[in-house]
Amino acid sequence: MSSDDESNDNLEDSEDDECDDNAATATSSLIDVETSDTDDDDILYQLADPDSPVDWSDQEGSDSSSNADDEGEGSDSQWDDPEWHKNPLSIPRVQFDDVDVLPLTAFVDTDGPFDFFEKFLPADVIKLLVEQTNLYAQQQQTRHWHDVTNDEMKCFLGTLLGMGVHRLPKFKLYWSSDPFFRVQGIADVMPRNRFMKLLNNIHVSDNSTAVPRSDPAFDKLRKIRPLLTIMNSLFQKNAVSTYSQSIDEAMILFKGRSSIRQYMPLKPTKRGYKVWVRADSKSGYVYQFDIYTGKDDSGAGGVGLGDRVVKSLTETLHFTNTHVTFDNFFSSVPLLDYLRTKDIFATCTVRSNRCNLPVIARMNETMARSESKWCTRNSIGYVKWKDTKVVHVMSTAFSPNVTLNVKRTQKDGTSAFVECPQPVAQYTKRMGGVDRFDRSRGHYSISRKAKRWWIRIFYFLIDTAVVNAFILYQSVHPENPTTLLAFRIDLFRRMVCGHSFRRRRSALEGSAFVKYRVDGKKRMKMKGVPDTIRLQPGDHFPVQTSTFRRCRLCSSRTRNKRSKYICAQCNVSLCVAPCFGIFHKH
Repeated sequence: MSSDDESNDNLEDSEDDECDDNAATATSSLIDVETSDTDDDDILYQLADPDSPVDWSDQEGSDSSSNADDEGEGSDSQWDDPEWHKNPLSIPRVQFDDVDVLPLTAFVDTDGPFDFFEKFLPADVIKLLVEQTNLYAQQQQTRHWHDVTNDEMKCFLGTLLGMGVHRLPKFKLYWSSDPFFRVQGIADVMPRNRFMKLLNNIHVSDNSTAVPRSDPAFDKLRKIRPLLTIMNSLFQKNAVSTYSQSIDEAMILFKGRSSIRQYMPLKPTKRGYKVWVRADSKSGYVYQFDIYTGKDDSGAGGVGLGDRVVKSLTETLHFTNTHVTFDNFFSSVPLLDYLRTKDIFATCTVRSNRCNLPVIARMNETMARSESKWCTRNSIGYVKWKDTKVVHVMSTAFSPNVTLNVKRTQKDGTSAFVECPQPVAQYTKRMGGVDRFDRSRGHYSISRKAKRWWIRIFYFLIDTAVVNAFILYQSVHPENPTTLLAFRIDLFRRMVCGHSFRRRRSALEGSAFVKYRVDGKKRMKMKGVPDTIRLQPGDHFPVQTSTFRRCRLCSSRTRNKRSKYICAQCNVSLCVAPCFGIFHKH
């Protein structure tokens, strides 16, 4: 019987439409697409800081020759395309950098990290986790289970955050008797067995309402779908939408068996879940995300995967004059036309063998360093620029015939300024939003190895909420900057907040058991046990044993003339005196 965590791998098998020509060796990447056809080969933007001049590393030395303006060039007469021409592009009068990421709700100066994080983990989310976890434990008939409360669930999530900061190979090591491993701040929150029970029973959806796999309404993400929907809504409504955003993919590491797991051999994270993310270009704040579940056979009308992803992630940006940046995996001329009709501006790299591109995109001609060629079509500008490799960029927001002086690091370590078309420089500046988020998410992540396929996505949502809360906190408190480490530590302490779910009792207070115990036909009195005793909830009933075992508490060994008792439930040895009243509880 197959299930989500036992199905075969489903590799990436869908991309945008490409022309059926043999120009597969066309240079369409910022770095090296002549030897690679991956969806993320153009990562020039990673070398630029949005707050400083563009700086690119040199791999093949520098050339002093530059020719950024093609007007009057003899090569312009080599192509004749009725759709593309040399008319200047009409530039929109929109300042894309005027709006910063800010919270939509007002905060006061005394609000700390937990107040910001609580916006992404409100009482509704805690209630959902509590209800579904208790329901799942009842369905599974978990032994020795008592229902989890809201406070205990907060402490559990806070403990996970603390474990992300103080990372150990295994969960059980945090409660180890070895002082090298034991973390007292985590061990004091709740017992190890209780934490493991919560971890094993944590749940988001009701299994009894799941539809069979053969049903057309079957959802591959049904286990985590309620939380995905809530988080997507919270990320968008808790922050102001900026005018400069980027769309890219992120990977959630998972090496188990799942039908939605992807294999990307050229990625740092090769196996896991692919997530489409729309984030702020400058800060990396995540507004929206979508987990890729495999090829869609429902009928997309011939639209490629990249087009569908961008259109889905930009539905809430219609008629907002927002600028989005994405790489050549998503880009196409029809997509830019569609976004322009919705008042969404775009800048992207493009593969030279895409359909509807100008003729010069496929011309394999020799170009000098810093030389560029450009043309326009309606509201789209195309530019082809030679750096160490040939770069193909399209934009509806920046003019291709405008050049900027950008600083570039030479091979000998010196810096030099070269002429670069404006769309290329702006792409470099605005494309790194998702990578900034991914880098922040990797610091002190709570993600752990797990057999359940959806638990890694659950960890991803918690880490994303922490990163978004940290970005909002920094935007409100620019005069008091903090680090992500200090932010997570403060979250851990506030969520635990002095709570302890360890059950403690004094040595003799309330410790009492039945007066007599029947052992076969002989009625034997339990020596050293008070005559009048009362059982408390969770107490264990001691039974007499004739075996010689050491006491769990005082390490004394039983003798022939001394009574010895053992807990009937947990098999803990206890002597009558002085430890008969120190019975531990579950």
